[in-house]
Amino acid sequence: MNLFRMKLVIITVVLTCAVTTAFGANVFIPVMDLTTRANLQGQLETRGEFQLSFDGGYKYQAKLLFQYYDTLLEDDTYSSLVFDGAQASIRDIFEIIDLTYFTGYYGILGPGRFYKGHLYHPEGGFDYNGYLPITGTGFIIGNSDKEMFEGQLYLYQQYGMNYINACDINLGLNLDPFIAKLFLGLATGAFRMGTQLMYLGDETEIYLTVGNPFMSLDGKVNFDDFYLLLEEWFKMGNWNLILSVFTRPNVHYNYVNREYTSTDQVNDLDFNFNLNFTPEESIFSGGGELNIQTTYQEAMGVYLSPYIAVYTSGVTWKVKVDFNLISQSRDFITAYLNINASF
Repeated sequence: MNLFRMKLVIITVVLTCAVTTAFGANVFIPVMDLTTRANLQGQLETRGEFQLSFDGGYKYQAKLLFQYYDTLLEDDTYSSLVFDGAQASIRDIFEIIDLTYFTGYYGILGPGRFYKGHLYHPEGGFDYNGYLPITGTGFIIGNSDKEMFEGQLYLYQQYGMNYINACDINLGLNLDPFIAKLFLGLATGAFRMGTQLMYLGDETEIYLTVGNPFMSLDGKVNFDDFYLLLEEWFKMGNWNLILSVFTRPNVHYNYVNREYTSTDQVNDLDFNFNLNFTPEESIFSGGGELNIQTTYQEAMGVYLSPYIAVYTSGVTWKVKVDFNLISQSRDFITAYLNINASF
């Protein structure tokens, strides 16, 4: 991105923050993420994302969101800060129901826990950070802050449509340490069904999210259409072992194009083994990952990735090196520097 556009983004953010603060709203940066990849030829590719949130808090029950997103800053694609979403809510109608109006990007049903995002899947725009991102314009009716039961009805018009064409239901049951959620949906020409099951124990946590976000009305079932993420987190003192199994769906939300589109994934299955050591009261942690993938490009890809993370003043610095042991579709060594923060 050229210097002029970077200055324009900074000036816009500063002025908007100043005006909003003067009127009493809360200003947050929920995501600031910069990732630079380097190969053996010394070529750098940088992905940049940050989100800006103006939140009215408990008093105003409204939120305004902006986003900057660019998968290749060195290419000067003229990305800029854009409107990402807005929402307003009325809480505790008859002390039972909440009502939310939203437009743009609202959030994710069935969010991922560990094995998600561009550090694992750098293919442009597909972060695979959950079962179903909700985008469009519509209403949400339900409750989400009850101790045992939760339920929401989403009725909205998806991007690119001229009428209300989508309906989703989210039902949840919280029986600590067990949590279960069921997702049911219907849209033009398709319906969907998914579930998220969680066990949140002291020494072990298990997450399972599985579903088909775009099932055809003819009832045909294809493995390539499913989103599936199974993760197990074993805590052993200062050691953590995280085992993940993931399959990418044939259609998913692309954050660059801002639409659901084909991922071109066939016969896709990932296994990820993450072992790390996090000393108590330390700013350092380190570990390694073993990743095994099968994709439409090749029958097998195996990668070994040592990494170290440093936590300083609210910012996480992560250095990771991918060693390609088998795959022919990647360089032998790819290094990553990731900076992540929220404030």
